[in-house]
Amino acid sequence: MATVNIRIDDEIEARWEKITKAHGLDRNNLFRDAILEKLEELEDLYAVEARLKEPFKPVPNDQVWKELGLAD
Repeated sequence: MATVNIRIDDEIEARWEKITKAHGLDRNNLFRDAILEKLEELEDLYAVEARLKEPFKPVPNDQVWKELGLAD
C-alpha cells in the first residue's frame, strides 16, 4: 500500500478536522473515499467522451424490441 503526502491550505485542514471529529470519521478513510469517488467520476466521464467520438447509427425500435426478445 502506498503512502501519499498532500499539501492543503489551513481552511481545508480545519474543515477536514471538524467534519471527521464531529461525525467520528477516520481521516484516512475519508480521504481515500474522496479519491475513489473522483476517480470513478473521471473514468465515467472519459468513457462517455470516448463513446461520443464514435459514429452513431440509430437502430429502429422494432429491431431493439426483437433483440431484447420483447417483440410481439
